[in-house]
Amino acid sequence: MNRRLLLIILALLTAMLACNKPAGQQSAAPEAGISVEQAIQMTLTAVALQAPAQPQQPPAQQPPQQPAQPPQQPAIPSTEAPTLTPSPTPSITSTATPATPMVSVSVNTNCRTGPGKIYKLVGALLVGEQTEIVARDPSGLYWYVRNPDRPGEFCWLWGQYASTTGDTGSLPVFTPPPTPTFTPTPSPTPTPAPTFTVAYSNVDTCAGWFIEFQITNTGGAMFQSYTISVTDTVTSETKSFSAEKFEDWNGCTSAGGYEDLDPGDSGFATSGTLSNDPSGHAINATVTLCTEPSQAGTCITQSLSFTP
Repeated sequence: MNRRLLLIILALLTAMLACNKPAGQQSAAPEAGISVEQAIQMTLTAVALQAPAQPQQPPAQQPPQQPAQPPQQPAIPSTEAPTLTPSPTPSITSTATPATPMVSVSVNTNCRTGPGKIYKLVGALLVGEQTEIVARDPSGLYWYVRNPDRPGEFCWLWGQYASTTGDTGSLPVFTPPPTPTFTPTPSPTPTPAPTFTVAYSNVDTCAGWFIEFQITNTGGAMFQSYTISVTDTVTSETKSFSAEKFEDWNGCTSAGGYEDLDPGDSGFATSGTLSNDPSGHAINATVTLCTEPSQAGTCITQSLSFTP
């Protein structure tokens, strides 16, 4: 049975090999004395050797690889100037700083020949006024300015109440003048107070009646004029008279006297002319003597009442 099966298989294999063998190539005959299994194995090996090579399948198509993108280059700014839309320029109001430094004060301030009260007073800057600053002192407490009261002159102004405008930082620094030597003012010799005494002398007549008074200078000042006013209390008449001579009268004639009444001198002064004889009437009188003519200078007054 096995042998028959072997022959059948060999016949089939031989036919298959004959179909696939190239021309001129002889088939190998199985050798005698081999077993069925060996014959099958040999036949299968021969078939495998004769079988045409299977065409190789082309490799699976890979999807085309995208080319690598070149690195992005930074954008190069265009050399062409962009067109700009001009924006409106705001109008700027500038406050110009005055070129000339000026000063004003909140309190009336004296201006002197130097920076201090020891210097002579030569002017003053009043509230509401201003003047030019020329320099400052080393301490920065005083300004050297144009004298507000004397054009063309300069003086030192205390800065306590001062307000400045303009550039004061570039002002020069002036050295103050030397401190003046203090010379005490001698005390004036007091003038003796003018004093006098007055007394009724007599009633005289010359186109009316007038009363004479005797006056004695008891002070240290000279008298140069007088005024006398008398009132007759009976008639209520009042008369006044002024003169710059101290004369004695006899009726309408002068008996002499003094131009001035020096200290220690005695002279006469007369009243104005009354309409009625004042004899026996109560008289009120006021006598004023002055140290200068025309009732000027120092004047002193005395009052008296009498009955001629």
